[in-house]
Amino acid sequence: MRKLMNLLILALCIMVVGCSDDDDAVKGSELTVISTEAQFTYKGGAGLIKVLATSAIEATARDSWCHISVSGQDISLSVDLNNSISSRTTMVTIRSANEKTEVPVTQLGDTFICTLKDVTFAPAGGDATFALDTKRDIKITVPQWITYRRDEDQVIFIAPAIQDGGYRTSTVVIDDGDVAYTAEFTQMNLNGIYDMLYTNGNKQYAALCKVESTETANVYQLTTNGMPVDASFLATYSEGSFIISFGQYLGDIDPYKVYLCAYDNAGRLGWGTTVQYVAPIATDENYNMTFVFADNGTWQDQHVDGFYYGKFTGTPSNSTYKGGYGTATDIVMQTHLEKSTD
Repeated sequence: MRKLMNLLILALCIMVVGCSDDDDAVKGSELTVISTEAQFTYKGGAGLIKVLATSAIEATARDSWCHISVSGQDISLSVDLNNSISSRTTMVTIRSANEKTEVPVTQLGDTFICTLKDVTFAPAGGDATFALDTKRDIKITVPQWITYRRDEDQVIFIAPAIQDGGYRTSTVVIDDGDVAYTAEFTQMNLNGIYDMLYTNGNKQYAALCKVESTETANVYQLTTNGMPVDASFLATYSEGSFIISFGQYLGDIDPYKVYLCAYDNAGRLGWGTTVQYVAPIATDENYNMTFVFADNGTWQDQHVDGFYYGKFTGTPSNSTYKGGYGTATDIVMQTHLEKSTD
């Protein structure tokens, strides 16, 4: 009998505990947050907190920059613009009957978003657009040949066309007093007429050289007038320099074929196509260009001092070489300036 009574008491305890757990589960489900949209950029805007509640809800925000409105079980958020560079967080307190929960609302500070970078404009001009997202007071510094406009969260820079033989490069700065973004804006038009100065023997001469773009990007045709042999050959523009490779076929002077060869002042010549003569761009205050050609180390154990116009009976080789038509050393190309007729 005593054993039976103990079993009955144990069963009653289990039932009481089970009922207590069920009651707690019901109470815990009276207010549940099911989704939140409560993270904002410095611009602020609208967000939403959705809850599941068994009775009407109320909601309040701890800080005045976060505005609250309740409709049914939806809590709408409206967040003001954050003019500070610091992020901020407030808490939204939600109540339903005897239940309460809190949801954090976070907002970033006014970050300085700027994607400014180096630009090379085409000869015909054009524009370049970059992100510029900030409410700070900023200063944009541009050269005279560049204009710009602000358009919402971006800045647009505009370059006009540049004349033949023109080259210009300037620094653009976007600055808020603490942080500065800089970039180099460049524009060039290598097409045009240049003076080509050179030495032959002990005398200096001046010829003309017409530079024209080809269908291949950054490859130009140079046509001379006044050199020991006038002909057309190619030059490549790369990383701010004109590069002339040797071994180029210039044409026929009957009965020979003429090739552009490398020459050094010791009288040696070479026609290897990997040998180069290189001139970096230099400009004056009026953007007139000058190219001073020099050796760049591509002629092994030799030094490129200029051109040699070699004549051959076929493809250049020791056996087909038959002499030459002269040399042009210490070559300088510069923008041709028309002389005044006053």
